[in-house]
Amino acid sequence: MQHNFRVLWKGQSVQLFNRNKYLQDIPDIFSNPKSSYTYIKRTGEKFIITLYSNTKKEENSLNKMRYDCFNQLVGQVNFPILLSKVPPTTEATHQHCRRTFHQVKTWQGECLNPSNLGWKLVNKSLTSIYTTKGPAEAKVVSLITCGCNKGSGKKYKCVRANLRCTTLCKNCRGQS
Repeated sequence: MQHNFRVLWKGQSVQLFNRNKYLQDIPDIFSNPKSSYTYIKRTGEKFIITLYSNTKKEENSLNKMRYDCFNQLVGQVNFPILLSKVPPTTEATHQHCRRTFHQVKTWQGECLNPSNLGWKLVNKSLTSIYTTKGPAEAKVVSLITCGCNKGSGKKYKCVRANLRCTTLCKNCRGQS
């Protein structure tokens, strides 16, 4: 899943930077040539944890925070689950940090290999690598369905919603 931090959190990001000394150091960490990639990844994780945190409790694990956030959303049965409210996985965050690091270095005039930094070449164009892992464990993916009914054409909820159905759908198996 792609997270659009700019749209969702731009205002919050600015407020967080203004209130949090640690976050104000992030640009220096990403632009410092001596920063290790491990340090850059951890810094990015802490930023995302801070961005999505809605409690005073300090969280150290992005994946645990993601799990807790998802459980909280599932508990709100009267509302649809908006996955954009769930933090990205640690792996997706690491890929985002790679792309950010590449962009900062490009602005500084350094020419780094983008294919090592969160990008892949597709049809002579760079495309983001969002994650190197699957969306979920196979047993979880097998439970996913768009909810369409057996039939054809407009009977499928995915078609009516202008969504492309996938092979994950239990009923139409991506044939809609």
